[in-house]
Amino acid sequence: MWDLVQGRTETISVTSSKRRELCEEEVVIKEGTHEAIIPKETFNAVQAMIQGRTRTATAPKKHLFTNILYCEECQKGMWFKANQKGYRCGGNIRYGDSFCLNKNAVREKELMHVIMEDLQALFNSLKEESFLNALMNKLNIKKRNVLKELEKVQSEIEKLRNKKLEYVDLYTENVISKEDLVEYRELTDSKIKDLQTKRAELNDKLQECDNEDYAINIGKKLKDVLNLKELTPQVLHSLVEKITCKYDGTVHIQYSFVNPLQET
Repeated sequence: MWDLVQGRTETISVTSSKRRELCEEEVVIKEGTHEAIIPKETFNAVQAMIQGRTRTATAPKKHLFTNILYCEECQKGMWFKANQKGYRCGGNIRYGDSFCLNKNAVREKELMHVIMEDLQALFNSLKEESFLNALMNKLNIKKRNVLKELEKVQSEIEKLRNKKLEYVDLYTENVISKEDLVEYRELTDSKIKDLQTKRAELNDKLQECDNEDYAINIGKKLKDVLNLKELTPQVLHSLVEKITCKYDGTVHIQYSFVNPLQET
């Protein structure tokens, strides 16, 4: 038999439809008023199992290279597969060979080893004065190239702005219609916007090159990392922007700093 519970709530006043909950001591319970569909002991046991399951449930584990490792063939993120102890192309797993042929499994431990070896080699080189000079020369070359590109972009922006004024002159001279004027200006504005975005990206690169203590700061960061003897999520995301894997297993690591050991 089941119990009947009454008086869980009461009205606040005769002029209001709102109700308030009563405390446990004020609730009226009449035992054995309803025939049970299942035994009460079974119901209580099931409730205890549900509560126990809720308490012990854990969130899915986020693996080290999640959201940083991608398939180089289809650009989809690579998924960790526990049975292979590594990562597989998410595009191939979800959509099959017709979408992406990359079935190569990248082992997590092997990828960690490659990155740590890269960082160790870079740190060892940064301790040598001759290599530091080579690094600074490389950065200076990059800076000159960025400045040239910036000058080119700025020149193109100015030409487009002058072009807009020419369209106005053509319209006032009745050479083009108002519709043509609007169309030309919208097209020109779109090109200018793209160039301004590119200019902002180039300015970011220029700021990176302008850091006089760039090599020294990288050296200090690498020293701290290598002293840890392991690759943590914090370290990984501070030094690595993206990792891509080809179908033949070749891995390309894009660092968040200028790596003189890589060809650019």
